[in-house]
Amino acid sequence: MAPSTPPGTAHHPTPAPSARLPTSRPNHPTAVLATLTACVFLIGTGEWVMVGLLPGLAVELRCPLPAVGSLVTWYALTVTVAGPVVTVGVLRLSRRRALLGLLVLFTAGNAAAALADGLGTLAAARVATALTHSTAFATALVIAVSTVPAARRGRAISVVAAGWNLATVLGAPLGTWLGDRYGRRVTFWGIAALTALVLLAVAVLVRPPEPRTRPAPRAEVRALHGRGPARVLAVTVLAQAGLFTVHTYVSPLLGDVSGFSANAVTLLLASFGAGALLGNVLGGRLADRTPERALRTTLFVLAAALVTFTLTSHARPSAALTVPLLGLVTAALTPLLQERALAAAPGAPTLITAVTASAFNLGTAGGSALGGQALGSGLGLDDLPWLGGLVVTAAAVLAAFTRPGAHPSP
Repeated sequence: MAPSTPPGTAHHPTPAPSARLPTSRPNHPTAVLATLTACVFLIGTGEWVMVGLLPGLAVELRCPLPAVGSLVTWYALTVTVAGPVVTVGVLRLSRRRALLGLLVLFTAGNAAAALADGLGTLAAARVATALTHSTAFATALVIAVSTVPAARRGRAISVVAAGWNLATVLGAPLGTWLGDRYGRRVTFWGIAALTALVLLAVAVLVRPPEPRTRPAPRAEVRALHGRGPARVLAVTVLAQAGLFTVHTYVSPLLGDVSGFSANAVTLLLASFGAGALLGNVLGGRLADRTPERALRTTLFVLAAALVTFTLTSHARPSAALTVPLLGLVTAALTPLLQERALAAAPGAPTLITAVTASAFNLGTAGGSALGGQALGSGLGLDDLPWLGGLVVTAAAVLAAFTRPGAHPSP
């Protein structure tokens, strides 16, 4: 499966025979991509909505805020550690059957969260939900790639990845509003009901071409060995850590340093999401044309934008322009990193995507911790952008001065 590519289009490594996809595609690729994007949207909403529900949960459960905040921590840790393990466990299933099973568990986890009466039962429900996170995203992404020609792989990735941005711009705020107005049970019941509808759509519409032979878990694990996958994962962790050194504390930074009101900060965060939607489209097109060069350039641009934010954050007009720019650049990285991950391990498309999702979560946790440590050591909020910029610079240097190459397929 190595069709000729037009000038300016990247030539992607040929998958191993065990991972090679048939050339036949479903009759309705647009409907399939829309359904897969809805899957990712709901999974992202299920993750991010908890942040907005924490204050109300602390009051409802009569627990201190740090204790309720552990729900976010346990979710992220479960995604990071258990995601690749769950992915290996479902490799012998067809991708369609695996996605259906994961959506059933995701629906049940959110229903259990709606029924939970205490912090312990709610934490258990959240952990069960988190088990589906990386693998469902990876499976949806691999199915999306299999529904389009090889030359449009980056754009398929960007369409599905847009579900995450829609979750932050639309899903999580709407879920938080419902939780504040009607209680968190309504929020979780709503996510469960919508997921049940998407599950039905997957059952009816999504019938992807399957590999001629089932992937062997050991073969997929072996396909991750080598410098190619390790490089992509290291770049992903560093880039995400640099971003979240700043993004974790962007609301107080815009309020205390830039001088924006609470309502204005909300609008600026929405502009970040709007920029991210455009960035997804841009990143998808770049991933189809010159993915390696685009990845290096985008990383250096992100590092420069973060360092510049140290200065622009002190004036409201310049800060208001910088925030959507950051959203655009960071979102453009997602399809580029995912495409490079698939190219680095063509013999393990589902597993490498799940491990990459874990790398994103590890970078998020590391960046949040780094930002907290920096503030605790005496640095100010306006110091976080240049600190995050240094971390992203390290990612850019790693991407620029290591040989890309894919690991040979088993």
